[in-house]
Amino acid sequence: MRLLVIGASGLVGSHLLAAARQAGWATLGTARTASAELRACELGDLATFASLCAEFRPEVVACAAGFTWADGCEAEPERSRRENLEHPLAVAQFCAQQGVRFVYYSSAYVFDGARGNYAETDVPQPVNVYGRHKAEAERRIAAATGGDALILRLIHVWGEEAKGKNFAYQVSRANRAGEELRVSSVYSGNPTWAGDIATWTLGLLQREARGCWHLAGERPQLTRLAWAQEILQGLRRWGHPEQVRLVAQASIDPAATPRPVASGLDTSKIQTFMPLACRAPHDLPASFR
Repeated sequence: MRLLVIGASGLVGSHLLAAARQAGWATLGTARTASAELRACELGDLATFASLCAEFRPEVVACAAGFTWADGCEAEPERSRRENLEHPLAVAQFCAQQGVRFVYYSSAYVFDGARGNYAETDVPQPVNVYGRHKAEAERRIAAATGGDALILRLIHVWGEEAKGKNFAYQVSRANRAGEELRVSSVYSGNPTWAGDIATWTLGLLQREARGCWHLAGERPQLTRLAWAQEILQGLRRWGHPEQVRLVAQASIDPAATPRPVASGLDTSKIQTFMPLACRAPHDLPASFR
């Protein structure tokens, strides 16, 4: 299969590209800035994207790019709308016209977080700008592709990445420096290894699945504080003594960007269709040595 990954320098995109290459797929990855392995293409640059498609002739396009910082989206709603809705929708429409399958990565932030353990059949009720744009993108991409797109909701993704931005790296850096780290004991959700997302994505494509799926780890009720403690357990495995001072935040700042509190996803649909033993939050890869 021939796969083009938009946003291949990011956490999800890089794992997807690596997994597809390991599986023997023909691949092409894009990023804002070109590198030895990636081609330069802004998500909103449809002309460059069309040119790459004419050159590479993908069977599948996966959109792993977007503006995922909830605080930034709240401050810059027009940018959020462009990068999380309008640009992916334009790519999806182009793919539908060309007969190319489309994958859109969405988020548990489409839900309000009032109860957690959300299934694919639950009605989205976003509480912030990012979630509203992702929810609208889901609806419009599904319509533009006649329901053929894969819409994959993710939550609390972690893994190896060049920029080292995700939560596992944040805890690791604070631990090495012996810093204080304030972590919520209220917000909860499934920590999800990016490699598992990649495995599921390729499997869904091979099985010609369509529609909405929740791709997430096995523990939808794990708090951020409990997750941080498991990361420290994994760091001890690699010989790093616990030096960070974790401070539990048991309240919600009313002035902060609204976020779903209990945002965990029910994964029984994907686990029934394609069972996978998910990587545990404490099972840190060797790059965390």
